[in-house]
Amino acid sequence: MPDPKNTLLKSQVNTRRSQRVVARIRIQVRRQAEGDGFISETSHTLVVSAHGALLGLAMKVRPNELLAIQNVRSSEEAHSRVVRVSEEAARQNEVAVEFTEPAPNFWHIDFPPADWKALED
Repeated sequence: MPDPKNTLLKSQVNTRRSQRVVARIRIQVRRQAEGDGFISETSHTLVVSAHGALLGLAMKVRPNELLAIQNVRSSEEAHSRVVRVSEEAARQNEVAVEFTEPAPNFWHIDFPPADWKALED
């Protein structure tokens, strides 16, 4: 009999809009501060996709908050929305973001084709 947990995990992975790639890309993140100012932080990505990223951030953010992300290498900027915040690491939160507008070339990497499959254990 198939393991229901494993089946659920596989179905969640198969519903992703694009492939995820582990990549450490230097970024500058900016968010609106209370009042008229901005708060910014230089950090890096943990995982990227054509639709967003998982970021390591020390700044406090909330789900649905809008962030401006600059790819430091290319100087390109994209706007994103916080999807999830995991406060697991000691110094940084893991923050999942999705782009507000499609930006498939923002990371300047080639993503694996949709039919690519990782080796299974």
